[in-house]
Amino acid sequence: MHFIEIFKLILSIFPLIINAVKTVEAVVPQQGKGMEKLELIRSMLEAAYQSSNQAYGAFEQVWPVLKGTVDSIVKLFNSTGLFKKAE
Repeated sequence: MHFIEIFKLILSIFPLIINAVKTVEAVVPQQGKGMEKLELIRSMLEAAYQSSNQAYGAFEQVWPVLKGTVDSIVKLFNSTGLFKKAE
């Protein structure tokens, strides 16, 4: 995949990724469940991707970029206090 294709993909689904992260956090707000939350997001994205035309190659090729985006969103939400830490 070329950089421009990857960037277009991320931009086109960025709002959906944000909503997925927020939804999963609302459903599973416990700390220490990051891997489980990430796996749920991966499963959702993979299922949607598999039912698409897969224009960007195999999901395994796209997942590292999507995971990096999810990680960045979670980091931002944690650092800005959008996701509240349990006391």
